[in-house]
Amino acid sequence: MTENQQPLTEEEQTAPLSEEEQAALPAGTDEAVPDELPEEEDALLSEEDAEGTEDEEEEDIDPADLRIFGMPRMCFHGAAFGVAGGYILAGLIGLIFHKEVSATICAIGCAVVGYWIGKHFNNKRLAARAVEEAAAQAAEAAAGVENTEA
Repeated sequence: MTENQQPLTEEEQTAPLSEEEQAALPAGTDEAVPDELPEEEDALLSEEDAEGTEDEEEEDIDPADLRIFGMPRMCFHGAAFGVAGGYILAGLIGLIFHKEVSATICAIGCAVVGYWIGKHFNNKRLAARAVEEAAAQAAEAAAGVENTEA
């Protein structure tokens, strides 16, 4: 390590700045920033941090519900795999049959098929979620009826 890479000792950290160092500071800056905040500001900052972490924890989004380029995630993945498969298919057709095939047309055709397959699986996932939510609502309604009878 060079001299500039060595960590500062406590004496160097707390020592006042020399005239040369003060002259090197940009105009309008104070000599040093205090290491400790007053207790009131420290308390406010800790409350803000606590509120920020609570907001982040409340947002629990299912990754499958995210949309990529306006498409549901499963549709995007299907289309992406379709594009890759289309390029592979075009290459294989060219190798096996010694014919030139437009790789773009193969990629687009396979992307459409991949999108449809992704859409099918996304619809199945949404239907299963709807069934689970309906069952949960029915169970809550049954529990509510039992509580009113007791």
